[in-house]
Amino acid sequence: MTDRSPRDSSRTADGDPERVALGDLCVAVDVEATVDGERLTVRSSDGRIDVSADSLRTLRRLGSLWESLPNRIGRSLDRAPIGVHVGDVEVARIDPGVPAGPLARALGVAPARLDVGGVARAVLRGRW
Repeated sequence: MTDRSPRDSSRTADGDPERVALGDLCVAVDVEATVDGERLTVRSSDGRIDVSADSLRTLRRLGSLWESLPNRIGRSLDRAPIGVHVGDVEVARIDPGVPAGPLARALGVAPARLDVGGVARAVLRGRW
C-alpha cells in the first residue's frame, strides 16, 4: 500500500468534482461533513474515492452510513478503488478484485485491506 493523502481539491478545471466509475454508474463526490465535531471528507479524483477523517473513531461511524446507501450504489462501491485516510496517513484501501486480509475480516472491516503501519502512525499521532 502506498501512503497517498487525499487531494486538497478534487475539482476539474470547470469547478466540478472528478467522476469515478462505479460499475455502470458514474459518480462525482465532493462532500465535507462533521461527525461528532470531527471532520469527514469524501472526494472523487484520479479514478478513485478518497475518504478522510480526523480520527479512527470517526471512520468507525461510516459503517452505518454505508448500510443506508441505496442498494445499487452500495453494491457498486466495491467496484471502485477507495483510499481511507486519517489525517494525511492512509490506513486502509479497497481495491476491486483484491480480497481483504485476515485482520480486516476479523475486525469486520472487509472489503477494506488495513495498512497496519498507517493505523499505527495514526494511533501514535493521537488520532484514535
